[in-house]
Amino acid sequence: MKFALRPQLHGHDTFAAFAEAHAVSARDLIFTQRILQETFMQDSPAQVLFYDDFCDGEPTDIAVDRMLAAVRGLDFDRLIAIGGGSILDSAKVLALDSDADVAGLFAAGVQPGRKAGLILIPTTCGTGCEVTCVSVFDFPSIGSKIGKAFDAGFADHAVLIDEFLSKIPYHVFATSSADALVHAMEIYLAPKANAYTDMFCMTAIRSILQGYMRIVRHGREVIQQDAKSYLTASNMAGIALANILAGGVHAIAMHFGSAHHVPHGEATRLFLPSVFKIYYRKAPEGKIADIAQVITEVLDLPRDGTNPFDALDALLAQVVPTKRLRDYGMADTDADRYATKVIETQQRLLVNNYVALSNADIAGVYTELM
Repeated sequence: MKFALRPQLHGHDTFAAFAEAHAVSARDLIFTQRILQETFMQDSPAQVLFYDDFCDGEPTDIAVDRMLAAVRGLDFDRLIAIGGGSILDSAKVLALDSDADVAGLFAAGVQPGRKAGLILIPTTCGTGCEVTCVSVFDFPSIGSKIGKAFDAGFADHAVLIDEFLSKIPYHVFATSSADALVHAMEIYLAPKANAYTDMFCMTAIRSILQGYMRIVRHGREVIQQDAKSYLTASNMAGIALANILAGGVHAIAMHFGSAHHVPHGEATRLFLPSVFKIYYRKAPEGKIADIAQVITEVLDLPRDGTNPFDALDALLAQVVPTKRLRDYGMADTDADRYATKVIETQQRLLVNNYVALSNADIAGVYTELM
């Protein structure tokens, strides 16, 4: 058993409070979106690099190569990345001490050091990547997303700022928080999970489900009241993710998200219920029973044999609605081909499944959601 928490964790109510506490100066480079800088950081003395200038969606290897070229021409002591998972994942690579492009950095055995301090600040409540060392990019040339862990990718400081959730669009909140839920549920069931990851995962699962129930009962206005809880739950799931990788839900979502340009959190939410129903059918007496019990308690389900993962599916449909796969552009004939691609490209994740998913299982998930 091995467990580590590498970055120091900090919490602040506002960006201004963070900037004062960490003495942000002209020797810092803030890497963020233009709208975030204009809304929260206009008075900052730091240099600024805008993600929007290179990419208008999730990062590809080509876009990150352009970011690397820009960063290598700047002089700074600390890189402060502020944004969603795409920005934070990109920043981990931008801070590396290397002249290689993304393809070179993702080559087997390549582990450069870091050339600058690194502070990661999330503006969503889902990826938890402020505490992980993994960068995930889309590689259009192979038609899939690939992730790699960099030893130097861990931030020096991970900072949670409540203010950043004050302007979050509902769809971004919903899909990012659902991704945190997926992280916690998958890692709780992972073969290498331990007592420490279990503690963080179960706390995150319960907290997010309680928040969703409050949305159903009281409306979306409670999200701001619960901002700190969502940020903390996401961070806890991220801490678990830094120690144990996710599994089949992410593997299936990685390929689908790449093929149809679906944001990561939306893609993982799509496949969560179907995959967990397979797990529950195949091995209901294992650790999945603990998750089933939490769902039963938080959703106040009757003790009449109701499948808790059917109830979870119904809850997610209310809080994080999605579309059928055909509405994203998938064809009925794609299921088998997609399943084969997942098996070929996502073994890094599939080895962490609760129970094995066959090619037929994965194709069945795609078919069910068509």
